Amino acid sequence: MEALSGTSAKLVDSRDLLDILRQHPLTGPFNLALFSERHGRKGLREAIHAVCSPLNGAIPCTPECLQAWEQNISRAFLTNQPMVHTCTQGLLCLTILLSKSKDLPEYLIGGGVFERNAMIRSSVEEIKRSAVTAPTLESGQQSQPVSISEAQSIAERIATALPRLVDQHVHSLSLARTTQRLEAVQKLVRELAGCMDKEQAVAIVSEALVVLFDLPKVLIVLQQPGHTLKIHSTLGLNPDTFQLDQKRLADYFAKDSGHPENLPEEALEAFFPGLKARSGYLFRLGGNDCQIGTIAILDVDLHGRDQALIDLLINRLGTQLESLKTAEGHRLERQVSSRLVAMISSLALIESRREVYLQILEMSAELLAATSGSLMLLNEVEGTLKIVAAKGMTSTLAKAMSIGFGEGIAGRVAKSRFPMLVNDIERDKRVAIKNRPRFKTKSFLSLPLVVEERLIGVLNLADKNNSSSFGEADLNLAQTFTKHALLMVERAATLEMASQLEQLAITDPLTGLYNRRFLADRLQEEFSRSKRQQQSFCIIMADLDNFKLYNDICGHLAGDNALRKTAELMQRSARDMDIVTRYGGEEFCLILPGTGKKESVFVGERIRRAIEVENFPGENHLPLGRLTISLGVATFPADGVTANELIHAADQALYQAKGLGRNCLVLYETSLENHTLLSHHE
Repeated sequence: MEALSGTSAKLVDSRDLLDILRQHPLTGPFNLALFSERHGRKGLREAIHAVCSPLNGAIPCTPECLQAWEQNISRAFLTNQPMVHTCTQGLLCLTILLSKSKDLPEYLIGGGVFERNAMIRSSVEEIKRSAVTAPTLESGQQSQPVSISEAQSIAERIATALPRLVDQHVHSLSLARTTQRLEAVQKLVRELAGCMDKEQAVAIVSEALVVLFDLPKVLIVLQQPGHTLKIHSTLGLNPDTFQLDQKRLADYFAKDSGHPENLPEEALEAFFPGLKARSGYLFRLGGNDCQIGTIAILDVDLHGRDQALIDLLINRLGTQLESLKTAEGHRLERQVSSRLVAMISSLALIESRREVYLQILEMSAELLAATSGSLMLLNEVEGTLKIVAAKGMTSTLAKAMSIGFGEGIAGRVAKSRFPMLVNDIERDKRVAIKNRPRFKTKSFLSLPLVVEERLIGVLNLADKNNSSSFGEADLNLAQTFTKHALLMVERAATLEMASQLEQLAITDPLTGLYNRRFLADRLQEEFSRSKRQQQSFCIIMADLDNFKLYNDICGHLAGDNALRKTAELMQRSARDMDIVTRYGGEEFCLILPGTGKKESVFVGERIRRAIEVENFPGENHLPLGRLTISLGVATFPADGVTANELIHAADQALYQAKGLGRNCLVLYETSLENHTLLSHHE
């Protein structure tokens, strides 16, 4: 028999050859498949299943059947002649040596036809009675049993005709298919160039691989955020039956030349533990410096022309995915820049340092997608770092935690003033400690917070929400944000200082109440509001009885304590809406917004009783036997329409209370002006 030459074999696509043979009348009733010894026993079982599949579901092949096939293949190779044998199920089997070239499978095998003799016919009848149908041809006609001599003749005619079939038909078919696929690939490449969606681009190539190139199994692996590789989609495979070894795959492509090789089963299983495939090609997605994924094509022998076209299509997909990734990166950069501006602007509105610290932690966690973290401030006097803001930790626990300067990870970062970026806390030699159970990942970022060369604390972030590791980009982003955000800490400190100074300017230093300056401003506001809303309000002038005598008896220190206690009792007895001020000496003034005289009596009496029942040291030496207070009430607009008029009216009522024996409250009436009042306060 004349086998295919090496030159002819290189030009022939084995799948095209098989299609021609299946359609040729020479092959008669036989089902055909190709087999290469490099595919081993697994490949042989697949080929046998392809030619005997109509019966395999009902009558499985036996080990003896496989052994018979192996023996016939050996004989065909040694004799260079077609071989025919009958398997244990009574089926005739052909084995024809195609070529000893590595460019084609070595053998053409045929089967699925019963041998015609009395014993097999009775078996066929028995099988038919069991509702098992005989093999069928491509045309759908039921195959007829043949004799072993007829099978031998068919095998020899096929072997003789193979070179002529290649010359007359296979080359033309291969050329036509290659031209068709090339034109389709060109159109797909143009379509990919205009594709602005990653999923759509992958779907276009996936469909082309299965439909255009008739591939049985395709596996697509893509890079996820955080540079991790993940199985994206599978065609002809169950993704639940295998896994992905990211490190092995990354190492392979780091050393790979870029030209896909047909990898054996054991190599594939190293990359994809649990994957059952006899061989496969791995195509890189992305350039040498940007590994964004891979596409694996399994259980098929690709002709060089198809491999080149598939490589072209996959390369174009990789280029487009890189382009989309770059565009997405630029979009995210713009988005992050806008978010940074918004965050800093938001921080600029905060006047409390504590709130600024809380927001710096929250915003940093948002920018870096961290789900836990803390902001620690340095206490220079104690030499410790204490948590002032925490995420992913209860506030009670956070307040209780502190570490020494230079101790632990945060303490070391504070001392060195260098950030620490860790991918794996257990493997990083700078740390090398077991990961704590409360952290979901082993990666974290610890950043010193420095303002004008002065260390103020440390920012710690951990547990990215996609479980990936922090990278240099995260560190750079955190440093950029905190550099600007810490300026807002200084701003808030300045505002707090200004607020404190302003508070001191309107606050009585002894009692902590608002002072007379604040009273004047607040009264003007209340006049304006009450006129605008046509409401009344009251003021109460209150004066401690016999306070000068109390001071003389008990001393000024006791007098100051009495004033402080009185201020506290008045604030406690007044309503939340009421304003209590120290008018001067032992005299106080209250503003009662939106209040009439009747309601003011309840407030005033509550204050008077609170002071009356309170114990003051040394008060038993006073004329009344205790320290008390007198109160006068005036109402806007009935008793005055200006601050001076209203205060004067309340003073008149207060003088009347003093004249009535002290320790009482008097409402202002115009008739009081005609009475003789006390000329001065006690």
